[in-house]
Amino acid sequence: MEDFILRAVLAAVGISIIAGSLGCFVIWKRMSYFSESISHSALLGVSLGLASGLGIHFGLIITGAIFAFLIVTLQERQFLSNDAILGIFSHIALSLGIVVLALVGGANTDYFSLLFGDILSITRDDIIWVYAVLIVIVVLMSVFWQRLLLLTLNEELARAEGLNHLFYQLLFMLMIALAVSVSVQIVGVLLITSLLIIPPAIARVFAHTPSQMVFQSIFISMVAVIIGLSGSMYYDVATGPAIVISLGVLFVFSQLVAPKNLS
Repeated sequence: MEDFILRAVLAAVGISIIAGSLGCFVIWKRMSYFSESISHSALLGVSLGLASGLGIHFGLIITGAIFAFLIVTLQERQFLSNDAILGIFSHIALSLGIVVLALVGGANTDYFSLLFGDILSITRDDIIWVYAVLIVIVVLMSVFWQRLLLLTLNEELARAEGLNHLFYQLLFMLMIALAVSVSVQIVGVLLITSLLIIPPAIARVFAHTPSQMVFQSIFISMVAVIIGLSGSMYYDVATGPAIVISLGVLFVFSQLVAPKNLS
């Protein structure tokens, strides 16, 4: 197996575990629009990372964390509806990213891969970054699983038991920002949300418990990413869209074979 293919497969597996597990909480908390807003801020993170010299990954994390903090803070004030806040930040972030990238990007900047992903360009350092983030996500999910699940499924009970809603909300947003930071090269800025919401949406059809849904979502994400990666190389098309098409096919199939008693 060629080295670049092996790196692509390793990255795909790591991203699938990250996105598949976090995506379940996105579905449960009905936060797909939030993840869309953070993914749009990724373009600004890339451009600021290039401009500052910190690198793309650090730019993505810092920008995602800042936007997540601002969004959560405004949501807590309840001055505007969540949809309005997310819509405002989503479009501001995307527009700022395009403008800043146009100013700092050189002739060699591959805009297409930033928007739609290019998993075949992943380096060994990127693999290390993916699995470092994976370890952080797994540790945080293991430690805070029960509390995050309680806040997600029954927020009133969680508040009654004294859980700090704001802290866990910010913690979850930070994990989403980390997931976005390692997903840009896989599916691109415009398609990251699909990797977060489609696998758990498929798993929800068949899972009976939250833990089952997480593991099934991870498996579905792996299958779709590998299929999309193979199709991308075979037909010489963009990797990100190929992965999303694979997810779309699996989603339609899941709806066709869904149990009839599914509510």
